[in-house]
Amino acid sequence: MKLSKKTKKAGVIIGIFTIAIIMIATFLPGFFKPSVAKPFFPREHLFVDATYLLITEEKNDSVHVSCDLYLTNIWEKESGKINVVAYVIEETKNFAVYKTRIDIGNIKANSTAEVEIPVVLENSSYKVEILLFENEKIVTKGKISIRTKQRYPPGHLMGGIDQQWEVYNEGSYFANVR
Repeated sequence: MKLSKKTKKAGVIIGIFTIAIIMIATFLPGFFKPSVAKPFFPREHLFVDATYLLITEEKNDSVHVSCDLYLTNIWEKESGKINVVAYVIEETKNFAVYKTRIDIGNIKANSTAEVEIPVVLENSSYKVEILLFENEKIVTKGKISIRTKQRYPPGHLMGGIDQQWEVYNEGSYFANVR
């Protein structure tokens, strides 16, 4: 049985119309679904602006140092939950001798938070490797290089005077990871 040209043309038009209706029915409802806003953080909105070392206690065999970081959120909204993990690594052995985790919480919009990382060091060179997490995702990593040296004051053999410590900040470096 042969179909006329008009019948064939009508079949093609009906087929195209049917496919168009199916595509509209499939994709159009997605345009009208309510969307849930997810928090979006710009790639680089958290920065370590400055690092400082502060001697908090000196003993005969060690020196207690606070590594202070100043972390700035330059975004117009509050940051996510911030955590810091720090490893103190003795450079001669390249082995971590201490690990600490500090929960900071959220940092307000356009503000700076101070982070204090307490460490105990002996007579050696160290690097404090720091990992900064936002909402459990690493966003910044870096290090602070520290050298410590025991210094004996004049007359220490005669009066039992304790030794003193020299602590050197050899430099720091931080980079965003994302």
